[in-house]
Amino acid sequence: MSKSHTVSEKQSEIQRSAKSNFGKKGWEIIILCAFMLFFATGTTTDGLNVTVPALAEIHNWDSSVLLGFATVSGLVSIAGMFIFGYVCHKKGPRFTAVLSLIIGGLSYIWYGNVTSITQYAIALCILSVMANVSAWISGGAFLANWFPKKKGLALGWATMGNNFASACFVPILSFLAVKVGMPMSISIMGGFMILLAAWALKVKSTPEEDSCTPDNETLTAEQIQAYKEEQDSYVSKWTTKDLLKTKELWFISISLGLYMMVTVGVMSQLVPRLTSIGFTQEKAVLSMTVCALIGVVGSYAWGVLDQKLTTKVAASIFGVWYGVAIIFNLIPNMACIYISIFMIGIAIGGNANFPVSLTASVFGRYEFSKAYAIINPLTAVLRVASFSVLAICLQLTGSLAGAYVFFAVFAFIAAVVVLFVKQEKYV
Repeated sequence: MSKSHTVSEKQSEIQRSAKSNFGKKGWEIIILCAFMLFFATGTTTDGLNVTVPALAEIHNWDSSVLLGFATVSGLVSIAGMFIFGYVCHKKGPRFTAVLSLIIGGLSYIWYGNVTSITQYAIALCILSVMANVSAWISGGAFLANWFPKKKGLALGWATMGNNFASACFVPILSFLAVKVGMPMSISIMGGFMILLAAWALKVKSTPEEDSCTPDNETLTAEQIQAYKEEQDSYVSKWTTKDLLKTKELWFISISLGLYMMVTVGVMSQLVPRLTSIGFTQEKAVLSMTVCALIGVVGSYAWGVLDQKLTTKVAASIFGVWYGVAIIFNLIPNMACIYISIFMIGIAIGGNANFPVSLTASVFGRYEFSKAYAIINPLTAVLRVASFSVLAICLQLTGSLAGAYVFFAVFAFIAAVVVLFVKQEKYV
């Protein structure tokens, strides 16, 4: 048997393995990424449930005006992530993480202590850019660099941070607010983001820099040296114009952007949807919390499927699962509603896994940052557009049930589109 054939078989075995043997330093990267996702989701999305009404009451401002800035900050973050995607490609994920976490933490502290609506809007925009850059741009690059063959499984663990944020961030913020007030509560959480920057400063952008191997592989000294030489001598072959001409970039952006649109559309209206079919407000909110906790399990489950079946196949199954989950929610039967809550919970657990994993599987670890700098904003455009789509669907159908039908259709369409992606085409 030839040496190259033996190496190829070993690589295939690693790619199929669902063992979480990432090594001590590998686990440190995963946990760091999970915390960055936790703070990004908590500060820019879930935390608004309590920070907006609290700050509106403190300053006698209109809550609806403050909520409107969330859409503006979301749009600003798209442009910011595009710019910082290239910063990450040039400077590496560690530099990008440290910078974004420090500025993000300071902006969150400012956000909690603003004295005018103008300050509020500026602080929220800066926060949205920096929190998302730390989680998605630098976090994605960390995982693509450290786990090129086991990225799906690594993401399965890391993206649990998203779901823990949905379940825990608001209760933590509320508990602290009772003790010290909302402005100080927000400042404490901003302080933790800055501490996270100190942790990010300690790690390395690539395993080779930390005397480790990608995927915690067992390699000979010669193989390790070959990895380092390849990394040091690699020159990017892509320009933005060239990337925009690739079919894979558009298939990834459209399919995964639709998944994000579906998640925002479904989850943002899940409580009103459940109350419309007879749930009390308290029971509907509890159901949404249960969804988030189930999503923790879903994160890992989709990571295992990604590892076992390839990212493309797992992402397609994800879309079918999501579409079926929404259909169950439309059946006027309580057992079906509970099944849908479980299935939606599993689905939201995987929503954050595939953008990073699929991009890395197509463009490879060295080109990931440059490709993701384009893919991430494109998917974000579809995510932000979910509220407009929701409004149009409601106008056409007159009910949330009608809107959910559209989202189910989008999930099935995305499941087909993602199958056109050719994995490892540019690796």
